[in-house]
Amino acid sequence: MKVAVIGAGIHGSSTAWQIAKRSHAVTIFEQFPLGHDRGSSHGDSRIVRRAYPDAFYTEIMQEGYPLWHELEVISKRKLLYECGLFYFGDSQAENVKSVIVGLEQLEINHDVLDYQTVRKVFPELVLKKHEVGAFTPEAGWVHASLAIRTLVELAQSHGAVVRQQRVDDLESLKKSFDRIVLCQGAWANQFLHLPVLVTLQTFGYLSGEQDGPVWIEDSKHNLYGFPSEPWGSGIKIGVHYKDTPFDPDAQSRNPSQGAVELIEDFAWRRLGFNQPRVTREKSCLYTNTAGEDFLLGRLDEKVFFVSACSGHGFKFGPWIGKTMADFVDEEKKPEDFPRFVLGA
Repeated sequence: MKVAVIGAGIHGSSTAWQIAKRSHAVTIFEQFPLGHDRGSSHGDSRIVRRAYPDAFYTEIMQEGYPLWHELEVISKRKLLYECGLFYFGDSQAENVKSVIVGLEQLEINHDVLDYQTVRKVFPELVLKKHEVGAFTPEAGWVHASLAIRTLVELAQSHGAVVRQQRVDDLESLKKSFDRIVLCQGAWANQFLHLPVLVTLQTFGYLSGEQDGPVWIEDSKHNLYGFPSEPWGSGIKIGVHYKDTPFDPDAQSRNPSQGAVELIEDFAWRRLGFNQPRVTREKSCLYTNTAGEDFLLGRLDEKVFFVSACSGHGFKFGPWIGKTMADFVDEEKKPEDFPRFVLGA
């Protein structure tokens, strides 16, 4: 079949590769230059993990996580940095308890650590006596921009073509393609009417270097962070700071000062920094449903769509790509995933 994939972020590039390697003729439409920083998939690092507060997603990652290893083997590139993940918070918090229960039920290797034993994996982190966390060694971070470039190149090796072009007329495109897959991220509602909110998020880098795992703090803003990247100094920390809607076509992408203050506060209270200061900050877009579930669906006979909501969608990229390819080949259908179907 002739298949158009609209969007070349992590989900579009993964989908294009999976479809192209099944011998379909794929054209990728991307409105910006490849590697752009206007969406949700840019930058050097994105967390990948098995552990979730929701055991439903933990179970999906039983299939999805090994696909990152498969991508490394096929591409012969270092993409995944497996340093482990530490998810922590109040021992009585529902999310923390759910993470631990899910790991136990699925028999995933993990350790539950308290304010003393956390030093074994993350000596710089300060926990309070009533806090615990789950450490999972099969987790870490992916070199995000390299992963997307790799996926696009793999798709091209199977004959895929990339067009830097914004698609404004879906009906015209249907005349030229047998199937169309919409992977538009923050631009999902260009052709759809999905109950999603687009927001501008901020991450920043503190001066210094740090080893250890990636981490997520179970809190109002769910701060998250990384060890220093091997090609440069600095400690990356981000904030899930969902406040006001954002127009993805807006030219201004000024990082949130409130988020920068939250990052600096975390470094002071959790990492022991004296007068921490964010030396550089960057923004990206989140696209979320109210419950942060993904949306998979079919618009009509030819058109499928995915809104793999930001904040936790990147790590599912290879799984989403494989799933969308299965839809195109009619090996699966959106209704097989009722939690991800509107109105199901």
